[in-house]
Amino acid sequence: MKTNIRKWGNSAGTIIPAPVLAKAGLALGSAVDIEAEHGRIVIKLAKPTYTLDELLSLSPSGVVTKDDDDREWLSDPAVGQESS
Repeated sequence: MKTNIRKWGNSAGTIIPAPVLAKAGLALGSAVDIEAEHGRIVIKLAKPTYTLDELLSLSPSGVVTKDDDDREWLSDPAVGQESS
């Protein structure tokens, strides 16, 4: 399908027809990654990112147990980028 690129504030934008969105598995509000590759603009569904707390909240209770060794290092300060 053909469309035009238009000025959108200090950026540029285009209309993505609904059938193209549907075929790509995208919808209004979808988080996407956009990049330029070999003269093309590639838009793809962004991979979700989760925090450790979010992942653990999805685990059934009682599945993860902590022993004494775990409890010992869990209160240690971060030494790398663990908190970011």
